[in-house]
Amino acid sequence: MNAAFRFGSVAALAIISAVAISQNAVTPAKSAADAKKAIEARQALFEDIKKANAPLAAMLKREREFDAAVVATNAAQLQTLLTKIPAAFAVDTHAFKDTKTQARDNIWAGPADFKAKADDTAKAAGALVEAAKTGDKGATLKAMGAMGKSCGSCHDNYKDKTAS
Repeated sequence: MNAAFRFGSVAALAIISAVAISQNAVTPAKSAADAKKAIEARQALFEDIKKANAPLAAMLKREREFDAAVVATNAAQLQTLLTKIPAAFAVDTHAFKDTKTQARDNIWAGPADFKAKADDTAKAAGALVEAAKTGDKGATLKAMGAMGKSCGSCHDNYKDKTAS
């Protein structure tokens, strides 16, 4: 009985740990310096996302000629970067108002929804990669629009456009 109890306890702890890891457990920043470091890391990630997305946005706006190879390469890069978003918000920085950020406080109030939106955008980037590989301009542009819409759904809920 004792061995069964220990086994059950270990199994329960393993399950709880796995769930916490899979949900990108959020912890509050311990200091203003920790908050600043976390915010700067997030901003660097979003700067990389912005750079990878820029040629795609230019193609959608017809400011740049369509190039399926560029779309496939950049969408693959975006897919990788977008999967890092939930982990980039694992440190709750909302209590530290002195560090400028565009992250709304509700990110940490509803992390499951935030993660789902980030995951959906990463999936949309994957669909864009596949569309671009076909070389079909119409399908690729449609997939680009879908990815943009998915990005926007997260921005609408979680990004403060007035902060800097």
